[in-house]
Amino acid sequence: MTKPIEKLSEDFVSRYERDLYHCSSCNYCVDAVWPERGMHAVCATMEHHSRAPGYSGRGYIEAARAILEGQPLDGEALAERVFTCTGCGNCEAACPIGLRPAAVGLALREELLAADCLPPALASARDAFIAHGNPYGVAREQRYAWATGLARGGDEADTSFFAGCAAALASGEEAQASLALLHAAGLQPRLAGEGCCGAPLAELGLRREGEALARAVAAQLARGGDVLVAGCECGRQLATVGVASRSVAHWLCAAHAAGRVRLGWKHDVTRPAAVQLVESCQLKGESRDGDEAAVAALLASLDVALLNPDFPNRHANCCGAGGGMPAMAPAAAARMARARLPQAGVAVSLDARCARHLRACADEGIEVLGFATFIARYFTLEAGPTA
Repeated sequence: MTKPIEKLSEDFVSRYERDLYHCSSCNYCVDAVWPERGMHAVCATMEHHSRAPGYSGRGYIEAARAILEGQPLDGEALAERVFTCTGCGNCEAACPIGLRPAAVGLALREELLAADCLPPALASARDAFIAHGNPYGVAREQRYAWATGLARGGDEADTSFFAGCAAALASGEEAQASLALLHAAGLQPRLAGEGCCGAPLAELGLRREGEALARAVAAQLARGGDVLVAGCECGRQLATVGVASRSVAHWLCAAHAAGRVRLGWKHDVTRPAAVQLVESCQLKGESRDGDEAAVAALLASLDVALLNPDFPNRHANCCGAGGGMPAMAPAAAARMARARLPQAGVAVSLDARCARHLRACADEGIEVLGFATFIARYFTLEAGPTA
């Protein structure tokens, strides 16, 4: 046994003891299937990486309970299972009694980090992040290269736009499209945040380090006014330090519904026959669960045909972009992505990180776009009568 994990911190026990001892091992988080609720498979990791129960939400709960009851577990083996998880939260959505197996798995990462059991692939990812200040290896001074030559509001602007790493780096296509939509609506937001919000570190179990970066961004947003974000994980991470934000998609849907902006099909582009909308695991939480439903309603009002009319499906499997999966098991992450894509045509995700991952894994003939990029490419936008 390498580096046995023999105990859990008091912080872990105080937060998750109820989850460990209320689990009835019903296996909903392992293999529940309920087609009427859109539940066809719970765990993308078990579907595309390994069927071993240790990779499931139940597996994380049972592992933590075993350690708490005095049974040492092999740190290296446990880390391989815990860090491979995408953190999508589907196991929690499936739990019939409201337990938090995904949160237990994430907290176990903190315990494993404290025991120096970070897998080598993720240790490299962590070191690269620390060196560059983002998960993509882009030089720090290039963070706002995407905005070169674009108008931006000054300190007096009443709206801030925070472009997360996935939207802004490296091409910046989604960040550019987001800002173009805001400009077309008559807004001149200031560009906020000189660094990452810390979401990638929090996913690795470095919760406190991630929150420290989020607080640094929050300090730059303290001038007041609306905060708009292009990255779904950025919105969740900023919320941990008390920053209320909205996604660009949420802003656009609300502005369109209120008549503040008008959208119309461009005449010089070929309309896609149909679009597949891909759910984001980051939007399963209560604070942001209206974004995808609002987008579905917006596209319906614009006569966009959907290949998946049941969108958003709260039980949809992860695309493989989250957690340690891309670094730990890239082949499995690619299988997860292809399982979420149509056989041909256009796929659209509200999550810039998902769009980036899906695009890298898509077969020939499938175009993957972020939401803002899709709107900017196919629609005109202008200020509406109530602007």
